[in-house]
Amino acid sequence: MEEQIDILNPDGSFAGYACGRTEVHAKGFWHRTVHIWAFDGNGRVLFQLRAKVKENNPGLLDTSCAGHIGAGDNSRSAGLRELHEELGVKKRLEDLQYLFESGHQSVLNGGSYLDNEFYDTYKIILSDEDVAGLRPQPGEVDDFVWMTVEEFIKMHKANPEKFVDHPKDYQWLKDLI
Repeated sequence: MEEQIDILNPDGSFAGYACGRTEVHAKGFWHRTVHIWAFDGNGRVLFQLRAKVKENNPGLLDTSCAGHIGAGDNSRSAGLRELHEELGVKKRLEDLQYLFESGHQSVLNGGSYLDNEFYDTYKIILSDEDVAGLRPQPGEVDDFVWMTVEEFIKMHKANPEKFVDHPKDYQWLKDLI
């Protein structure tokens, strides 16, 4: 059975029902997702290289990990699930530092995929052990790229097309300097 996702009104309030992920994106329903930015002990930020087989934004650099929040779930527990699935990292709820909520709308794949989402953004610090054990989820993540914030700013300025478009997240990273 396909993952069920709570549907939201355009103001972010719960619409009172859930439906499958395919329908969410075919009809452009508002929904919730979670973004997590992982840092190592040296202050470098982890970007995932999206798998080339992904339906959307294949082969682009993206947040450390992200994902849909299933029906009845919350962003913290969904974030921990995504960390484990996409990075192979197990953390605790209290390890996630809440940063902000944002909304984002995009039309992908010639209009066949409508992405209207509110997302909660978190920061997490990975231990040396976590970093050594990173493993990309097959079919989701091809690789990981570590960058200092300065390196990110320079690369994003020179080649924005190499990144999934997350304006508020990237502004937050730039504001760290």
